[in-house]
Amino acid sequence: MIVLFIAYPVFEALRLSLYEIDLLSGNERYAALNNYVAVFNDPKFPRVLFNTFVWSVGSLIGQFVLGFWAALLINRDLPGMRLVRSILLMPYVVPVITVALCARWMLDGTYGILSEGLQASGLLGHNQSPLASPTSAMVSVIIANVWRSFPFVMIAYWAAMQGIPKEQYEAARIDGASRWQELRFVTLPNLMAVTVTLIMLRLFWTVTYFDLIWLMTQGGPGGATEHWPIWVHQEAMGFFRFGYAAAIAVTLSATLMLSWMLYAGVTRIRRAQ
Repeated sequence: MIVLFIAYPVFEALRLSLYEIDLLSGNERYAALNNYVAVFNDPKFPRVLFNTFVWSVGSLIGQFVLGFWAALLINRDLPGMRLVRSILLMPYVVPVITVALCARWMLDGTYGILSEGLQASGLLGHNQSPLASPTSAMVSVIIANVWRSFPFVMIAYWAAMQGIPKEQYEAARIDGASRWQELRFVTLPNLMAVTVTLIMLRLFWTVTYFDLIWLMTQGGPGGATEHWPIWVHQEAMGFFRFGYAAAIAVTLSATLMLSWMLYAGVTRIRRAQ
């Protein structure tokens, strides 16, 4: 199963990236590293790289901030907290197409409830939608992604909080620590390990996340939300340049792999110390 669904696709992507393929005739011409050179010389590359960075960093910051405070909320032993946990977990189990369609409906310039509010406050022109503006489209898809993804961070943090020894909080209270000091000197240090792991996991998943942003904007308007996976999709399924699309995908995979190697190296150094 691993060979069939992981090893073979990876090998085929590497092979295709070294060829120029004519879809109509089925001919393949060996191009060596020309596809990779073309990727870095493509005028679209700086914009896609910037969009990918903004999409990933904005999504991660929102997910971690919202997920952390939600975890603090559900970690409290209060009446009705089980219901609150279930409600906060709902965004993660809703199908992504439902999230995208609801977001597009609420941001529609003609009848969307959110667009109506922005128009009434003077932040948008009449019948304008945030998804139609290059300056607000990326913000809109990031907010939608944060709303859908923060429960994963929340659950991970909550599980880690459940494992913090109660004696540490009791010792802090005996020393006269305030709520803020308990959070700073007890809770946050105990969450450091899970935070580092979460950052790497969410980074990989967010950078390669295609569905939500494609369903909401398809990379528009004017390429304002076109990130790396959408670039791959457009080259492969839009222009049928499979070799070039494979080179773009392999470049992204290599970047993520280097990030993982850097993370692993830093982790080993910290453990050795």
